[in-house]
Amino acid sequence: MSVAGGRLPRRRRAVPFEGQGSDALRTGLLAAGPLSSLLYVVFTDGIAASQWAGYRRAEQMVSELFAVGSPGYGVTAPFTWVYTVLFTAFGVGAWISTRGHRALRIAAGLLIAYGLWNIMGAVFPLRLGDDSSIPMHIVATNIQLALMVAAMCFVAAGFRGWMRIYSIVSLAMSALMGMVAFMAVPGPNLMLGISERISIGAFLLWVAVLAVVLWRRPAFWKRTTAAGSKAAAS
Repeated sequence: MSVAGGRLPRRRRAVPFEGQGSDALRTGLLAAGPLSSLLYVVFTDGIAASQWAGYRRAEQMVSELFAVGSPGYGVTAPFTWVYTVLFTAFGVGAWISTRGHRALRIAAGLLIAYGLWNIMGAVFPLRLGDDSSIPMHIVATNIQLALMVAAMCFVAAGFRGWMRIYSIVSLAMSALMGMVAFMAVPGPNLMLGISERISIGAFLLWVAVLAVVLWRRPAFWKRTTAAGSKAAAS
């Protein structure tokens, strides 16, 4: 089921939001998405990296800042919980905003799962100098990556027009740069640091854009429904 530029099916209608209170809640929850993206950059490459003398942002992985024993861990450890709460709230806002649209509802559920799965990253963190921590951390990270990819795919399926194209391009960019970073491990080198940040940044920006689009969704519904009614009458 697609929206934003495509015809909506006649048999199903989105449930409209009633009252300023409900819409204010939805807006606040969606705003947690862009805020989580902004704070991710501020707390990692901003605050945490500044705690690590000699850390090279262009050559080292962001994940090193989350590793137990790193100078930035005192910043990233509590931020992990802040990010989890904010992103999960965003997922709930997306869930509320996608009533009547199966693909987008599934995407919202996957976003909630992605947010909650951050807890597993905290349970199985990397530990500097401890190779035994790597396998479980990789498993936890790969599951979260799968949730991210699935969510972006369902968003692309749920929209038509520019949002579908943007989601596909963002997913491709994030995946491609992620693979480049993987091939550049262990580093440090420019390919590793820059490509990983492009991969992460593509997803963080996509979250912000999706939040804006979903915030405008009632207007999308009204416009596309009116267009569909005219087409049916002609």
